[in-house]
Amino acid sequence: MREKPRRLQLPEKLRWNHNAWYRRWLLRQLPSRAGSALDVGCGLGELARQIRADEVTAIDASARMIERASATSAGVRWIQGDVLTHDLGRYDVVTAEASLHHLPLRVGLTRLAELVGPGGRLVVVGLYRTATRADRAMELVTLPANTLVGLVKALGGGEEPHDPEMPVVMHAPTLNEIRAAAAEIVPGARIRRRLFWRYSMVWHAPEVH
Repeated sequence: MREKPRRLQLPEKLRWNHNAWYRRWLLRQLPSRAGSALDVGCGLGELARQIRADEVTAIDASARMIERASATSAGVRWIQGDVLTHDLGRYDVVTAEASLHHLPLRVGLTRLAELVGPGGRLVVVGLYRTATRADRAMELVTLPANTLVGLVKALGGGEEPHDPEMPVVMHAPTLNEIRAAAAEIVPGARIRRRLFWRYSMVWHAPEVH
C-alpha cells in the first residue's frame, strides 16, 4: 500500500519572522561605519551583531535575553535595563527593531530621539495596528504575500520557531498616531507603511552649529 504524501502543517509552518524580513533594509539605512551605535530592545542580539560601528551597545529589559545574547557574541556591550531610565549616552546611530511598540509611544520616541547625537540617525522598524481603510487595503496584499513567503520558507526548511521568551505585543499604535507623534518629536522623519503589518521610520538629527 502506497504511503500518502505528507501535507504541510501550514498554520505552524507559516509562522516566520516578519521583523527579520526588514533587517537588510534597516542595515542599509546606516552609515558605512559609525563611531557609536545603540540597539534598543536587542533581544538575542541578531541585529546588534551586524551593525557596523566602532562601539556597539545593545540594551534589553529582559535579563534572560541579555544573558543568552552575550553568551554567543563578543564585541558588543550588552546592557540589561529599561531604556527609559537607564543611564545611557548619545550615539551616532540608534536602532529599534520591533521594540518601540513595547513602550508608550510618545515617551518612547522622545527617549530614542534624546539618545541620538547631533547629526546622528534613528532607524525604526515597528508594528502598527490596522485601523483605517488604507490599512485594510494593504492587507489585501499583505495576507497573500505572507502566505507565499511562508510557503517558500516552509519548503526550504522553515525557520526556527518563535522564541517563547520573546515578548509579544497585543496592542500597538495606529499609523496615524505614529505619524502625529513623529511630527512633534522627530520632525522631518521619513515614515513608510510596509508589508507584514510593519512601518519604517528614519530620522536624521540636526547638526549643532
